[in-house]
Amino acid sequence: MKNNRPDYIGTDYSFDTLLSSSAIDELPLWSAPFGLALLDAVKHRKGITALDIGFGTGFPLIELAQRLGKSSKVYGIDPWHPSHLRTKYKLKFHGIDNVVLIKGGAEEIPLKDNSVDLIVSNNGTNNVQDAGKVFAECSRVAKKGAQFLITVNLDGTFKEFYSAFFRVLEKRCMDEEIIKLKAHIRSKRPPLEETKSLFTRNGFRIRKITKDKFVMKFSDAESFFSHSLIKLGFMDSWKKVIPEKAAPAIFGEIIKYLSSSRGGHKFTVPYALIDSNRI
Repeated sequence: MKNNRPDYIGTDYSFDTLLSSSAIDELPLWSAPFGLALLDAVKHRKGITALDIGFGTGFPLIELAQRLGKSSKVYGIDPWHPSHLRTKYKLKFHGIDNVVLIKGGAEEIPLKDNSVDLIVSNNGTNNVQDAGKVFAECSRVAKKGAQFLITVNLDGTFKEFYSAFFRVLEKRCMDEEIIKLKAHIRSKRPPLEETKSLFTRNGFRIRKITKDKFVMKFSDAESFFSHSLIKLGFMDSWKKVIPEKAAPAIFGEIIKYLSSSRGGHKFTVPYALIDSNRI
């Protein structure tokens, strides 16, 4: 507790150093359930060209490169500089030489037309600047018949938390903030139908959609807010919904509500795996 502000409210991280990328290297624990499902759906074969969109600190990029083998080349694209430093270190440490890293956004992929056999994105396409441009670029670089696999976490992610958040805002008659929170959820987790339309509009035929979920369990509600994943990936956007001065009180009320509710220390993460081919 600092200046009457809970520690979890303060999320002043620096993301521009190698140290920052190594410090958050446990985040694949969050993305692992999505990524393992994705890897299982890949049509593994020799001698192909693959692309991982938004490879972060190297998962599932490095795992995919090893499973496809030395005869395949795997490109990874990500705009975050420290992710390149961290991933390069891992590639060197493991002696993996069939990976090429591209620094930039997937809205402009510097690969030739019809040159890629496999495209994957593990919970990445819902975090790009312009999903429409990304899917158009994937369509351009994909060969006919290329497999395109993505995972996305769905509306309903942390539903237990959001239910409490809405309840507190409603109790305080914060109608404007309720609208902002709904807009935030939609921007990060658009309806699955919208995501499906991005495939069909860009020349991909969806073969299969698999839905699943996992649960994150905590000893209490405050442990949820104090977790590095929440502070790194969620808290800043939640704070933007409400007045800064009101944040400690509002999150304090949310914690009280979760602590008093049945099952208030379990948080659900539903997700979908979409498997498609370039027509």
